[in-house]
Amino acid sequence: MFSNYSIYKIGVFLFWICGILLVLLIPKLELHQLLNSYHTTILDSIAKYATHVGDGIFFTLIIIAFLCVSIRTSLHLLLSFLISAGVAQFLKKIIFNDAMRPMHYFQHNENFHQIENFTYHFNNSFPSGHATSCFALFTVLALTYSNNKLIQVACLVAAILFSFTRVYLSQHFFQDILAGSIIGAFVSQFAFHFLNRSFEKWDYSILKRRNN
Repeated sequence: MFSNYSIYKIGVFLFWICGILLVLLIPKLELHQLLNSYHTTILDSIAKYATHVGDGIFFTLIIIAFLCVSIRTSLHLLLSFLISAGVAQFLKKIIFNDAMRPMHYFQHNENFHQIENFTYHFNNSFPSGHATSCFALFTVLALTYSNNKLIQVACLVAAILFSFTRVYLSQHFFQDILAGSIIGAFVSQFAFHFLNRSFEKWDYSILKRRNN
């Protein structure tokens, strides 16, 4: 029998399968131009703010907030963030340091949608650190609240949409966020299962200590 967590897991696998097919069937620049063609002024404004969910600062605030709910969950979030971010930054800065971002290729294309007063980056494209953080965050939350179907669906949708803001904003190619999602989800999954029992003694909050 499937657990409720399977809703999140199956959804992520389907996202990966569809994403891999897109990357294999459509050339990188062509795919980005296609995705860039769908835009509105409202989405431009929303994406500029929504993309910060993948920031390290936002992740840190979530870790601190969960200290008031469960130190155990905070530890899972902290380790998942540190490990996944470390892997992503190593790949981005060392292995694929010559990977350029979309605006490097399209900055002089008059038909390419650009957002006014928005700062675009040009290098260190692969993989997406924001997508890595998004999937690390929401995978831990999906695992933590594995008995709640609504939270599973919410985590799945949030992980995909917040990651996709990086493509919408032309800060990354689609394969960048796809790779980031794989790193974030796998690191969080393995870290959670390997360390969950070790963290049982921290199953209380800073507001209410567990009774021994």
